Amino acid sequence: RLSDETVVLNSVMAELLKSYFLLAFKDECLYNFSHANTLELNEVFSFARNMFEHGKFHDYSKEIAKHLYERSEHPNIKSGELYVAYFKNCILDGETIDAIGLFKSENKDTFIQINAIDGGFSVESQSGVNISKLDKGCLIFNTHKKDGYVVSVVDNSNRGEAKYWVEDFLQVKRKNDSYTQTQNAMTMCKSFISQLPSDIDKADKAAMMNRVVDGLKQESVSIDSVASKAFGPELSAGFNSFRNEYQETHDVRFDESFQGKPESIKRRAVGTMTTIKLDKNFDVN
Repeated sequence: RLSDETVVLNSVMAELLKSYFLLAFKDECLYNFSHANTLELNEVFSFARNMFEHGKFHDYSKEIAKHLYERSEHPNIKSGELYVAYFKNCILDGETIDAIGLFKSENKDTFIQINAIDGGFSVESQSGVNISKLDKGCLIFNTHKKDGYVVSVVDNSNRGEAKYWVEDFLQVKRKNDSYTQTQNAMTMCKSFISQLPSDIDKADKAAMMNRVVDGLKQESVSIDSVASKAFGPELSAGFNSFRNEYQETHDVRFDESFQGKPESIKRRAVGTMTTIKLDKNFDVN
């Protein structure tokens, strides 16, 4: 079911919706639209480009809704409401630009409504959307069009959905910026350490991981320098071979040097080999 016209909001509702739509976007990880053949075949990219360049916001919002409906055939995908919004004067990396927001609400909560009547009160229940939690969202910033725009994504997927919002509907890939490169380097080094022979002491592996984290926190990061300091000359050759295979199989690439983003590895570093089980009675923390 599609709206026949755009929705006019009063100031109070506008502020509520801005809070509901935007507060969930906290991750610095950004994306670009992509397609296996050519970017022009990505439907959401094409609709957003036409909105930015030609207007007709309401017409293209209907096309986006139809596209989402067609990508929602899996039985585990919940029905809900799609909101399409246009934001003006957004700030991204110091640049003032417009953005298009796509938001989907799926889960409903039950609320208690108390009404005063004839000296008493009535208690009623209502079902509605909890504005403190956005189920799925996407912000498309009107910049870097040739690369597939800059896109921020929220996806609180339910199990069994197969991440249709990101992979089937939006078709986005991680933007290869410093944040993503730092995160990918952390994951790659962690994978390398985990596959080292068992005769290498666990304490040595933990020390390697700590040196990797320290190296990725630097303002200027070189993978070769991080590997040399973390693994030493005896393991560096093996790491280089592992790195080439990893980049090929995971479709990642690293600049010769990039700015380290400590915030991108914080979650992945916490709990990484910080407790070493030596015996049933002994741990090293």
